[in-house]
Amino acid sequence: MNPLLLENRNVLVIAGPTAVGKTAVALALADHLRCEIIGADARQVYRTMDIGTAKPTAEEQSRVHHYCIDIRDPHESYSAAEYASDARAAISSVALDTLPIMVGGSGLYISAALDGLSTGGTASDPSVRDELQRDFDERGRESMFLELEDLDPRAAQRYADRNPRRVQRALEFIRITGRPFSSTWDLPRDSPGVNALYVCISQDQRDLHTLIHSRCENMWASGLLQETKDVLDLGVTRSAQSLHTVGYHEALAVIDGVFTEQEAIAAMKTSTRRYAKRQRTWFAKDDRYTWLSGPVDTMTKQVLALLDRNSWLQAFVDLHNSR
Repeated sequence: MNPLLLENRNVLVIAGPTAVGKTAVALALADHLRCEIIGADARQVYRTMDIGTAKPTAEEQSRVHHYCIDIRDPHESYSAAEYASDARAAISSVALDTLPIMVGGSGLYISAALDGLSTGGTASDPSVRDELQRDFDERGRESMFLELEDLDPRAAQRYADRNPRRVQRALEFIRITGRPFSSTWDLPRDSPGVNALYVCISQDQRDLHTLIHSRCENMWASGLLQETKDVLDLGVTRSAQSLHTVGYHEALAVIDGVFTEQEAIAAMKTSTRRYAKRQRTWFAKDDRYTWLSGPVDTMTKQVLALLDRNSWLQAFVDLHNSR
């Protein structure tokens, strides 16, 4: 990948909490613009995991070229650093007269790709990672979080949601280097120098909860439980990163006899609402985002107006309208 192909490249970001209609807006924009979509979802990268990740359908992907979807098998791990590399390669491969649109709810992945990661390195050791996984299995998430709180209070404050993968990543760095993981946050970042326009779409809380509940019910009705069984049949272990996801977690509880299906759906709705709240909090901390809400056609018009205001619009519509 040639870094010169990224510098000053225009990139539109459409972010926001789960279920608000990010994909629908991006696809609607494709009716007006020459554009290609770069997924920014930590789980849509996994092949075969379609229902539980709300992955764009085959028909939707045929309408607009998509990147960073179906690029890993469910047993594989995937990191923000890997995403940054994949997303930048995708941006550089999009034709110069076509607008790359980054679409998704993973604020960490979006930041890694467009703002860059610390230049201090990403210490990693499979043996240390395996050791930490055993510690998590034996001691539990709360005990491991308390260890991080003792060794790196600043990182613990950022990861107060006790996300196992992030806590494990921080502890892996500490055990390898002996330095706080948070120390890497103050180092220069390897920013690609793109020119990004940031849009966050959301809805008021009542409407968002309605959308979330409907999506959870539709996922279950569409075969989420069977999809989870199919992933396990591939030899993927329950501890795999891909299955540490709302929806699959509840499906596993049904398979293991912990939940009934109705209990799983209720738990999935609760967990998804909490996840959406964390997403909103992440994006609200970044004042680069312009927030939009409303029906898909209204938000699409609002995005087009933003592009026009930034003198981006005409560059990507002339050829499109002449076809």
